[in-house]
Amino acid sequence: MTLSAQPLRDFTHKLASADPTPGGGSVSAAVAAFGAGLVRMVALLTSNSPKYRDVSEQCATIARKAERLTDALLELVDEDAASFDRVSDAYRLPKATDSDKRARSAQIQTALEGAIATPLRVIRGTREICDLAIELVDIGNANALSDVGCAALCAQASSQGAALNVQINAAALKDREAAARANEELNAALAHVSLLAEVVLGKVRSRVEH
Repeated sequence: MTLSAQPLRDFTHKLASADPTPGGGSVSAAVAAFGAGLVRMVALLTSNSPKYRDVSEQCATIARKAERLTDALLELVDEDAASFDRVSDAYRLPKATDSDKRARSAQIQTALEGAIATPLRVIRGTREICDLAIELVDIGNANALSDVGCAALCAQASSQGAALNVQINAAALKDREAAARANEELNAALAHVSLLAEVVLGKVRSRVEH
């Protein structure tokens, strides 16, 4: 059974075991999926309410986008664990001869590239969550606004967690130009997520406190 298909209790117990997978990368993807799920929930609560018929179509579109995003992020829960395992397997390759060492080094670098690509996809997903949340926060069902704020917080936490995985693997990448590109995309995405998440939270707080 894949990690994303496990009951939450089983996933959490596996996370708490001595097995290194799932780890922080899978958790970051899961938290992002929770955020996207919250966006979809609020969008549906809005589109299905007669009180919000004027924005029903807009919210239905948001819900569809959030559903696709949720599914994609859940897949990354498993992909992150697989990426980590590939890196670990590469480091365990034999290095008795020069030929072994060259093959091992090449395999490590390939595995590292994959271990960078997966959390970058998670971070791109958190950008999308925030883009949807910023659209939803002004029109969403007032009774569920706190959930939009929670979605933004999920995106913020997930992006920071995934960033750590990008950075630790990029530091070991021999292709420094590729590492620089990954970090450049990372930094731009983090700034985007941080800004929009704070805007969403500010709007939520201003509405729920009055």
